[in-house]
Amino acid sequence: MIGIGGIAAAIKAIVYLVIVGVIVGGLWYVMNIKADLATSEANNQKLQDAAAAQGELIESMQRDIAQIQETNKQLAEQNEKQKQDVTILSSKFSKRDLGALAAEKPAVVEKLVNRGTANVMRCLELASGASLNEKERNAKTPTEANRECPSLINPFYTAPN
Repeated sequence: MIGIGGIAAAIKAIVYLVIVGVIVGGLWYVMNIKADLATSEANNQKLQDAAAAQGELIESMQRDIAQIQETNKQLAEQNEKQKQDVTILSSKFSKRDLGALAAEKPAVVEKLVNRGTANVMRCLELASGASLNEKERNAKTPTEANRECPSLINPFYTAPN
């Protein structure tokens, strides 16, 4: 038989094992929580970085949209000016009977047609992105350099009031 001293030693050993088990379990739990916390902090940082990147992207897109809207506005204004030029040009042709004038004064009509053709060709060059020449830059009135497309030659000219 085991004596009281042996039972007490066994109980003591069991109590020590339970205490060591509780301490080891507590340490394991704390270490697990620390690892989970580190993972959560890393995930939180990634989310913050992604949110900041998205914010920058949104701001960039808003700037791009504003720039596109401004470009569209400028294109619409330029289109309107060109429509006015076409209307003016159309009215020039409707004023005269070019055939009758050509029969009466062929040299005059030839000169007018040649000058008009040269002006229209220059208009096409300007509309395609060519830069203004010295005469066009120094024009004081919209029709001084080219009667066919004055808004392309001097788009900032405004008639005096």
